[in-house]
Amino acid sequence: MSNSFTSPPLLVDPGRVSASQTIRTTEASRLGDLENYCFAQGGCSDVINQYWDQEVLRVDSSTKVQICEWYIPRPSNIHGTFKFRVIGFGSKSGGSVEADLKFVISSNTYGASTSITDTSRYGTSFEEISISIPNIENETFALLRFYVTAPSSGYVEINGIEGRWEPLTSPLSNGVLGQGSENFTPQGVNRLGADLPLSSRFGVETIENIELLRKRGRTLLAWSGCTNTQAGASGQVAPSGLGLFDPQIMFSYVALFAGMREIDLQVNIFLKVVNYVANTPFDIFGHRLTPIANGWNSFGVNLRHDELGISNEFNLSMYRVGLEDTSNNRSNLLSQDKLLISSPMYISGLSIIGV
Repeated sequence: MSNSFTSPPLLVDPGRVSASQTIRTTEASRLGDLENYCFAQGGCSDVINQYWDQEVLRVDSSTKVQICEWYIPRPSNIHGTFKFRVIGFGSKSGGSVEADLKFVISSNTYGASTSITDTSRYGTSFEEISISIPNIENETFALLRFYVTAPSSGYVEINGIEGRWEPLTSPLSNGVLGQGSENFTPQGVNRLGADLPLSSRFGVETIENIELLRKRGRTLLAWSGCTNTQAGASGQVAPSGLGLFDPQIMFSYVALFAGMREIDLQVNIFLKVVNYVANTPFDIFGHRLTPIANGWNSFGVNLRHDELGISNEFNLSMYRVGLEDTSNNRSNLLSQDKLLISSPMYISGLSIIGV
């Protein structure tokens, strides 16, 4: 039995699975192929993208320092390679970048590093780091951290980063495959063709697989403030926290599955705060969220917003996801009255993960 799949898959003809039609073995085979493909390659688009303008994010520390961190989703327990790409250069040779993934519940951390080869902006290549994760981790979220080491008496300038999970290749492994604490059953597509006995559990497993895949996490918005940086040549400094005017730009328009309210699918919001002050809320994605400690705070929320008018243009359910432009946020975010030098409480990281 082979749990193979094609890329892109051949889709089931919806006209052949209605009550008035005989279900051909072609539809069963294509459906099994599609299930395997979705498990292997779904959720492997970018989970993090962040960019900085020229001379904004520079690091001059010759010892390794952490610059940014984000919460990201993991597609499944067997997606074992994370690709992290860096756009940057060093003022001289000897600089390097490193990234690691920490699974918070197990406390296990896996990382990799590479040298910075370019000596000018967009010189020759982007640097790529491959982080290998063993199958023993069954957490659906991980903390991604980014580090920089500058050359002695020099600096490294970062212009952008991008990260994604590497898709699985055909065929999938035999036996059930984990996604968090739940299981996906691969379909042996060469057992779904003509003149072969169709397993009585094929329909049940298909429904279970679809329900499982609908829960797979997808980054809706991710942002990290920067630490341990120097001022650029023009005096610019990479932002450390979110400020008064960020609600006007710190959001994204995203498509969310229809029926999220009916099947109780949640959005996970991870909020990192510095200089914690009790009972200080922030308005994010239609919810007023109150952190309870320094560092990362997590919230599981339901969908409250109504669809946007642009849904008709995309033929999808479109929503605005991010910081809200409210009087509460205008009061609690960084501003002229709440400068970093005065050590106020502020947001230094925000990750919103939906389905």
